[in-house]
Amino acid sequence: MQVSVSLLVRTARVHAFLTRQLESSFGRAVDVRVYSASLFPNPQLDAYGITVGEDPAFGHEYFLRADRLSAGLRWLGLLRGRFELGTLRLERPSLILARAFDGRWNLERWLPAALVSPQTGVVVPRASARATPAYNLQKLEISDGRANFKIGDDKTSFAFMQVEGSVEQTAPGRWQLDLTAQPWRSGVPLQLAGTVRVRGDIAGTSTRLQPAHLQMSWKKSSLADVFRLIGGRDFGVRGTFAAEATAESGGVAAAGGANAMPGDWFFSVNARASEIHRWDLTERSDNPRVGVHAAGRWNPGIGTLNADDLVVESSRSNARGIVSLKSVAESSVALRVDSAGIQAADMLDWYRAFRPGVSEDIRAEQYFTGAATFRGWPLSLHDAAFSSSGGRWTIPGFPTPLVSRAMRGGIQMRKVVVEPFALSVPAGINVSTPGRIRPVSAAASSASAADANLSFLYDLDAKAGDLRIEGQATQVQDIFALANAFGRKIQNGWELKGKAAADLHWNWNSDKSPAWSGRADLSQATLQVAGLNQPIEIEDLRAEWRNTERRFTLGKIGAFGADWTGSLAQPRIPPSDFGETEIPPWTFQLQADHLDAKELDRWIGPRARPSWVQRLLPPAFGGAPAPEPPSVVLQRIRASGSLRVDELTIERIRLQQFRAQAKLDALKLGLQEVQAQWCGGEVKGAVEAAFSAKPRYQMSASFERVAIAQTPWLVQLSSRLAGLASGNFQLHAAGIGHDALLGSLEGKGEIRLSNVELRGWDLAGTLALGEWKTGTSRWAAGDGTFHLSDGGFDLNGLRLTSTSGDFLLKGSVSFSENTDLTAESRVAGRNARPQNTIRFMQISGPLAEPKVSLQKATAQQPGD
Repeated sequence: MQVSVSLLVRTARVHAFLTRQLESSFGRAVDVRVYSASLFPNPQLDAYGITVGEDPAFGHEYFLRADRLSAGLRWLGLLRGRFELGTLRLERPSLILARAFDGRWNLERWLPAALVSPQTGVVVPRASARATPAYNLQKLEISDGRANFKIGDDKTSFAFMQVEGSVEQTAPGRWQLDLTAQPWRSGVPLQLAGTVRVRGDIAGTSTRLQPAHLQMSWKKSSLADVFRLIGGRDFGVRGTFAAEATAESGGVAAAGGANAMPGDWFFSVNARASEIHRWDLTERSDNPRVGVHAAGRWNPGIGTLNADDLVVESSRSNARGIVSLKSVAESSVALRVDSAGIQAADMLDWYRAFRPGVSEDIRAEQYFTGAATFRGWPLSLHDAAFSSSGGRWTIPGFPTPLVSRAMRGGIQMRKVVVEPFALSVPAGINVSTPGRIRPVSAAASSASAADANLSFLYDLDAKAGDLRIEGQATQVQDIFALANAFGRKIQNGWELKGKAAADLHWNWNSDKSPAWSGRADLSQATLQVAGLNQPIEIEDLRAEWRNTERRFTLGKIGAFGADWTGSLAQPRIPPSDFGETEIPPWTFQLQADHLDAKELDRWIGPRARPSWVQRLLPPAFGGAPAPEPPSVVLQRIRASGSLRVDELTIERIRLQQFRAQAKLDALKLGLQEVQAQWCGGEVKGAVEAAFSAKPRYQMSASFERVAIAQTPWLVQLSSRLAGLASGNFQLHAAGIGHDALLGSLEGKGEIRLSNVELRGWDLAGTLALGEWKTGTSRWAAGDGTFHLSDGGFDLNGLRLTSTSGDFLLKGSVSFSENTDLTAESRVAGRNARPQNTIRFMQISGPLAEPKVSLQKATAQQPGD
């Protein structure tokens, strides 16, 4: 019989008969690749590669597909000629649950129409409902299944994988469920989605599963995967998640519930999330946790959900309210928080879980109460009111707590308003008074270092907000220390100390990135910038933030050995579409009273100067020490503008009324249109400097009508020398420090002289007579060229012309002012003696007291 049955089910006629029986059971077209059957010990029919077609009203995809369907058949039914299923096993099934736009599901064709009892409101089966062979099914077992969902013609990205469990008929019309599955979402990698389990009892299909009592749980899930399943992407939140829910419909629940309606489901949900933190931060023992409890009614038929008991709790805070949802016709969501009590310590835990660098020693003692109403989807705030009686915040580095005064807020004309409230910041423990900052008295140190009034305004319609901070601080460094304790490091490469008064606004909206506006005044302050060896002393400075720029007005600033006035401005450049933000350049108009190049070296030179041992034994230490790399802060600065200096000193050169157009970009300084007054004349030119590991300098300039006697090298001869000089020159230098710059100095130039006069010495007569002669030497004009190299000044040739003859001077002068010059004269006139017409004069020794000797020219021999 077994062999006969096995062969029989493979015939076409029996194959068609069995397929018709399955189609009658499923109510849909069925396609089976092959059948197999056995009679002993129990009759069983196996269908391999089974596909159950979909109702055309819900599309043309399959309804159910499985690798194998094993159906246990009843002997009694077979003997009566009926096809009655006992236990049905599905291996690797795939089910598509479809919902039409009118709200009908494809499962409803399996569910006969039901009636509602007018006396009890309980759903009862319709008397004329026709029983089908599927109703004789005793048990359904599922192994490694999958459930997909479809709305209209679009298949959703959400599904259940690895569905395991059973559905068993425990009594006529009563079914017991025990199913487990793993949630899944297409296109989103999941690591720990957890396991969803559904247990409980439901009624038969003829009563639309009512009455029912279900218990659901979702365990062993990560919070990141929960957000990935809901939102389809990673929101950067980590933690663990678990939830339990119960749902009950029909029967006693429907009859005993207040205001119960036909089709209502009574539910209760408890969800918990713990160890909540940002994805790139480590877990902490104080990571926040939150629990949500909701209980109410859900009616899927009319698309309403009402939770009259909603509680949200954390470690020290809680909120209670109600929520209602309507999903049919015009969808709407309403959430009302009747009472909320929030501890600032909980807020601090949440802040610390998502912000790195927050101090471990911050303690908060403040309590907030309030109520609010949210509507729409996404939820938007419609009504709110909250208040706090004040509190105390213990901050590390401060001897006394920060005091927050009473505050309150709410919604006025669609605007969230927090009325001004005061903050008192105590003085820090470590208070320094560098530069010109006056020391704080004992009475002042016991008082608050800063007092501020804060207010908040947010327009719900325009989606624009404004946070206002108004106050003053006797020690602005305490404000930065306070921000640093909360993980907000404002000072990056700079340090500011001193007094400040400000009225600032932090503005943002949906169209623009957040930005500051307002003003701040600094006085008796110092600013230390990375890359500068000395702090900048601020006597008076005003900073203004506007919509288009930020501007700094310098009342009096001490820097680089000078007092500065003027202004600096920086425009705001919005971020690009690729998320890149260009650093906007600075523009300035600065004026200094006196600037000395020596001071620039002290301010900008390397911090680590070579020690005396390194200077004595450089080979033993591998040569000169490597200079520090340029400061990152200075390297990013781009600035241009006009520069004015009343007096600029470069070694022994003093320039008056210095004017230039300056540009600084990536540690490269350029000075164009340079103008200055020097020794009664005028200097024009350009300067380029590159502040790299080995700084390089390049200068080109011209000078007109400079008084020779006023130059620093000839000032000692000012009573005996007169004349004007003009010309041009080019200089190159590299290195750090005075010695390195002079050692690498190279250059060349041209010089032109006019109306030169030397009093007390008749140089032409002396050379013509061959003996010293007092008087005055005059030259109408002169010209020559020179070079700078090897630490000295080389005069290639300076020719002075007059009516009595020419005078030629050449040689060198070192930077240590040692001379080695040779003068040659060709004289004419009545005093000239033919045998002594050409004579040489040798000048040597210190420039202040040179030695001069006369040498008689020798007759040139043939071939010389």
